[in-house]
Amino acid sequence: MSTPGPSAAPIPLHIVGEPPALPAPNVIGTSAGPDRRPAPAVRPGVVDWAALGVEPRWKGQETGDCAAVLSPVRGPATGLEPYKRYAAGARQRGETALVVACTGAGKRSHNVFSGTVAPGIHLPDHYGSISANPLPAGVSPELADGLDHAEHDLGTRLLNRPPDTWFRLTHLKDSGSSRPGAARMWPPPGEGELRPILVDGLGDPVAGVWVPAGGGARWFVVPHGTDQRLLVEWLVQHALPAYVPGALTRARSTLVRDPEFATDAEARLVETIAEEQRAHERRQTELQQQLAALRAVADPLRDGLVFGTGRALEDAVHDVLVAVGAAVTRLDDVFGTKSADLLAEYGGCRVLVEVKSANNRPPHSLPDKLLKHLNTWPGLTGTEPVDGGVLVVNHQIKLPPAQRDAEVYTDRAFADALTVPVIGSARLFDLWRREDWDAVRHVVFGDTGVAQTPDIAVPDADPKASGLPGLLSRLRR
Repeated sequence: MSTPGPSAAPIPLHIVGEPPALPAPNVIGTSAGPDRRPAPAVRPGVVDWAALGVEPRWKGQETGDCAAVLSPVRGPATGLEPYKRYAAGARQRGETALVVACTGAGKRSHNVFSGTVAPGIHLPDHYGSISANPLPAGVSPELADGLDHAEHDLGTRLLNRPPDTWFRLTHLKDSGSSRPGAARMWPPPGEGELRPILVDGLGDPVAGVWVPAGGGARWFVVPHGTDQRLLVEWLVQHALPAYVPGALTRARSTLVRDPEFATDAEARLVETIAEEQRAHERRQTELQQQLAALRAVADPLRDGLVFGTGRALEDAVHDVLVAVGAAVTRLDDVFGTKSADLLAEYGGCRVLVEVKSANNRPPHSLPDKLLKHLNTWPGLTGTEPVDGGVLVVNHQIKLPPAQRDAEVYTDRAFADALTVPVIGSARLFDLWRREDWDAVRHVVFGDTGVAQTPDIAVPDADPKASGLPGLLSRLRR
């Protein structure tokens, strides 16, 4: 026989606004005329309060014992009795005053200083207000840094089910003028901070939480049109456990349990779960550090091969050749502009490497530059014979990589007549990122007939080893 779980009382929430009116009965033979009243802003059936374990408290109902305030349209009127009783009750219990306020509902105005402005929300006492400027369609917000668990969850929910319009939020403080003879505000303006939860592409908050300097309150500000059920679910499942756990304790909610009354088996399992979480976080930190180390080495090379010109492109080609085990000499440091950019040696094969770039399609004259260097090479002091040369070109740089031609030269007759190999730096990048060292060696040196040495061919032998991946170790050699 199973034992029933603890009985939980519904959690009282103050919902700002009029209680929902019952739908008018449909009378046969009548139709809606011009005097028919509009549907209420919050209609029955939008939120199943009972299923969420919530008791809504509307205008005219007791708010002093409510766990939080939800304002689906705009911030609560802090000077009216419902909010004052709620705030007094939270203060008496030593709890955080928790408010979720939607901003931006109603008629918009325009002025030369602020642009288009939608109705904002007024903060309590003398803490000022939060204004809302509608943003253009197509804004793609992202999570701000430094969020706690509840804030992160709210931001993720808003991203998954965004409102129709995003608003740029600005905290406007009440200001007391310091000019001589001006009337001073008393009490003086309160200090508070609007912390972003979601930001737009310019870094401006589009959802956030306002916190007074002394703590004691959290006003979460979200755009008008946010799904009301989303907000209620988040309040009950995340905000109350994080900020007002006492309200859940009073309701005997299963979301909060006093650890002092846990059984030994429950306590052991809770500790096991916590240790698993800590181990996961440690492992994730290690992997993130490895990823950051890889990117620190790979980013300059990747950027050079795809977008680079001049020395940046030459450096990237140099690093690719080093990664496949070649010995590379920078010829500009030895002969200046009299020779090619690089001399690469591998398996007894020595080639000159000329590196060029072109904003659009490359001119047909580029291979001639490599041929000139091959002809003048024997006359340079202290040189040994080379087996040939390779031209590496980063072409059509002005175009996005996906729109560039796959081959450097698309004129087949010209390409087939070339006497030196021409390689696109984008192709070199593709071979490098896949760690296809054999293919890189083949396009640069041809068939050398040299077996791959184990220290180059074999990455980390132990797949569980904590060392860096083979690509990073090769680039750092």
